[in-house]
Amino acid sequence: MNRVYKIIPVILFIGGVFLAGRSVFYYSKGIAAKMLINSAWAETKETHAEVKPWEWADFHPVGRIEIESIGMDCVVLDKISGEALAFGPGHLSNTAKPGTIGNVVLAGHRDSHFRKLNKIKKNDLIKLESASKSSFYIVTDITPTAGDDIYWTEDTGEDVITLITCYPFNFVGKAEERYIVRGALVNSQQKG
Repeated sequence: MNRVYKIIPVILFIGGVFLAGRSVFYYSKGIAAKMLINSAWAETKETHAEVKPWEWADFHPVGRIEIESIGMDCVVLDKISGEALAFGPGHLSNTAKPGTIGNVVLAGHRDSHFRKLNKIKKNDLIKLESASKSSFYIVTDITPTAGDDIYWTEDTGEDVITLITCYPFNFVGKAEERYIVRGALVNSQQKG
């Protein structure tokens, strides 16, 4: 019986080291991924080619979204697959691409990259950078809506940006509603 009491602290120590090490591993992996994605975005801007952040990635960067008023700055990925959304907001493929005219629709997780959207306000400025130009939008609509409401992804006939995330922000589990932020184009600048 005395032996068991001596082994328990050793087992608890090894378990603690394992759990702490695992957390450090995942945190380090996230930092490395962000650095690789930023590097791929820099190369994309320079070469205007599709550059994957790592060889086996099923996505590549297509833009960068910045909303200074809420402290958001994210590289935008070309799709909204599960893998891509783990690393950044994604572009909805059947909508206008960043840097083109139309309704540019971006989606992101409410508990990571699009978390700060809960602080956005009407008239805030959204900057969307593509490889060829920077577009500036002013927030016109902030609307919680049903998860199956596809109205927001349809072509509007105008140059707008639509940001979509799950709602409510503090919900635990799979949220059925969506939080929509829409901005109207106010300025676009070609890169030289």
